[in-house]
Amino acid sequence: MFLIDLFPLMIGLYCVTLALWELREGHDRKRFVTLMFSGLVLVFVVPRLLGVGAGLFLTGFH
Repeated sequence: MFLIDLFPLMIGLYCVTLALWELREGHDRKRFVTLMFSGLVLVFVVPRLLGVGAGLFLTGFH
């Protein structure tokens, strides 16, 4: 169960990393916005909806 809870966080951090790389390259601003939004939602919103805690902080506030 722990890996299922960790999966959205890992994918979210990967999307944020890709977004920062896209910003560095500066080719496609729309892709940057899409990746950053998706990554931040996966890092902060999805774990709250799954009841894991506060996402990246994993503190368990409910």
